Order: sequence, then C-alpha cells, then structure tokens
Amino acid sequence: MDTNVSRVLRLFRISVPPVFFLLACYVFLGEHVFGLAYVIGKRLKPRLRATLRGLYRLGTAFIAFFMHTYLWYACADEETSACPRTHFGERHCLAITSTSALYCGATLLMERWANPLFELNMPTGLRARTCAAMGLMLTWITIADQQLCAHLLLLLFTSRRTLVHFPAVEKVYALCIKLYSFVHMSRVLTHKCDAIPKLAVATVAAMAVL
Repeated sequence: MDTNVSRVLRLFRISVPPVFFLLACYVFLGEHVFGLAYVIGKRLKPRLRATLRGLYRLGTAFIAFFMHTYLWYACADEETSACPRTHFGERHCLAITSTSALYCGATLLMERWANPLFELNMPTGLRARTCAAMGLMLTWITIADQQLCAHLLLLLFTSRRTLVHFPAVEKVYALCIKLYSFVHMSRVLTHKCDAIPKLAVATVAAMAVL
C-alpha cells in the first residue's frame, strides 16, 4: 500500500476519539446554545431568509451531487456483486472518501446554526442528533478499517442532500442502498465476504434509523 494512503488511514484511526468528542458535543448541546442564530434569523426579512435558505440548499446539494457521483466513479468496482472489492488503496477513491466524510461532518455541525438561521425545518431533537452522530461515527470507523460499509454510508448521506428537493426519489434511492447493505451484511455473516461482521451489522442497524 502507498505510504500516503497508509498515512491517511492512520489519521482516521487516530482521529476517532476527537471525532467522538465533537459528535458528543453536537448531540448534547441544547438549542439554547444557538440562541443567537434564532435571534438573527427572526430579524431577517422573510424574502431574504427564503433566498438564503434556497441558496444554502442548492449549494449543499450541488456539492453533495459532485461527491456522490465521484464516489461511484472512483470507488465502485467493475463487477456487480454483494462483495465487491474496496479501493481504499487507490488515491482517487481514498481522496473522495475522506473529503466526503469531512463534508458530512462539517455540514452536520454547521447546520446546528443554519437550521434556525435559515429556518430549514430539519429535525433537531435528541433522537435525530443521536442517529446522525452515530451514523457519522460509524462512517469514520469503517473508513479506518477499509470497509465497504463506509462507502454505503457516504452514498446514503450525500444522496439525501443531493435529492433534498425530490423527497420521493430520495426515499426510493435510500431504500435501495439499505437493501444492498442488508444483502452485503448477510453475505458477511455467512463468511462469503471478507469484511468485519460487527461493522456490517452496525451499518444496517444505523441505516434503519437514519
């Protein structure tokens, strides 16, 4: 394996505890901490607020679309299988995987401000925050262990942002990813795939509540 690739994967392993701390803060910080965003949002004119909300959703959807398609291009295996080869050892695949994980983490934290500021009407309860944090933490761990589940989780996260204006299509597409994850888990548990069983099970369980 290339030295730079090994270094990046090692960074993911080392950064698991700091990421866990950041996500714990994300989960347990209440809405009153972001009171300033509520105040500023209330003072924005409705038309300006709607414009900023539209630009925010369009911008994040465009970036997510680019990452989603590049994940397919750089990391998808040529053979259609429930046990495809992972391409973490290839620079392009690892680069887009790392970038997508950072993007998902950054937008997750940023939206604690953007949600009240632009009135995105996204769920912000403790359960929703816990599920989102759990999914991102699992993504971080599966990247460090070079598991296919990392790509499946990233495809799920980026597709939801890409298809934010097409909820029906997003639900069908997300269901396809979840079904594929379940098939992959079944193959792993029957020892027909070379992967870590507990991470495959954890991925399916996380997707069930995401």
